[in-house]
Amino acid sequence: MVSRTDAAELDFGSLSEATYRLAAEPSQLGAKIASALSIIEQAVDRYGPAHVALSFNGGKDCTALMHLVRAALHRRGGGKHEPLVALYVLYKRSFAEIDEFVAQSVVRYGLDMVERSGPMRQGLQSFKDDYPHIQAIFVGSRRGDPCGRELDAFSPTDADWPQFMRVNPVLDWSFDDIWSYMRSAGVRYCRLYDEGYTSLGDVDSTVRNPALLKDGRYRPAWALANGCLERSGRSSTGTARGPPVPGLPLPAKRGGLGQAG
Repeated sequence: MVSRTDAAELDFGSLSEATYRLAAEPSQLGAKIASALSIIEQAVDRYGPAHVALSFNGGKDCTALMHLVRAALHRRGGGKHEPLVALYVLYKRSFAEIDEFVAQSVVRYGLDMVERSGPMRQGLQSFKDDYPHIQAIFVGSRRGDPCGRELDAFSPTDADWPQFMRVNPVLDWSFDDIWSYMRSAGVRYCRLYDEGYTSLGDVDSTVRNPALLKDGRYRPAWALANGCLERSGRSSTGTARGPPVPGLPLPAKRGGLGQAG
């Protein structure tokens, strides 16, 4: 599949039906989709659809999660399509392609996009002040991400951080699982992933993954043979404040939101 740039609103009914159909398949991927949907449903049932938000920065993991969240919200909401609050804490030097994709996703997925500036604690507190009714935030963290092994499906922020329940539906998914799901479900993604990038941070810390270079050309992210090399295009130098997350930089401690892109 190749990424597309049109921003027409999706049919959430068809999206939900197709996603739950994939979840019912007797395969490892089907089981992981079913588990993720169950975690999302639990969060929606526990907090209510008006009290949950999505952490989103246009990376692959939170893009896959956004599709899953919309599928579950459609089923749990009986077909009602309320705007989904999405939090995006901005980088100083983000890729123009990421900004374009985020803007398209606002239309496609009916997002109420809330942009905040970092650092993370400040951005989270500003979001909490303006959206006090939000109790839980869906985050696309995975076990292989920094601090990912310390998380559970439901992990509250630490006591000295703005208080949210972090909900991590794809925590036990692999790099390959993310791409298998997105390609099977026809999920649109940022076009940088078709150009040799496998993990996106800011402009100063991210290059194409050398493991995808073949015969002078870069293959797409989903062609990476070894998922352990996912972050080979990421540098600890530059102006980035740490590995990126869906809308937020990685915290210095486990109290905030954290996930690679």
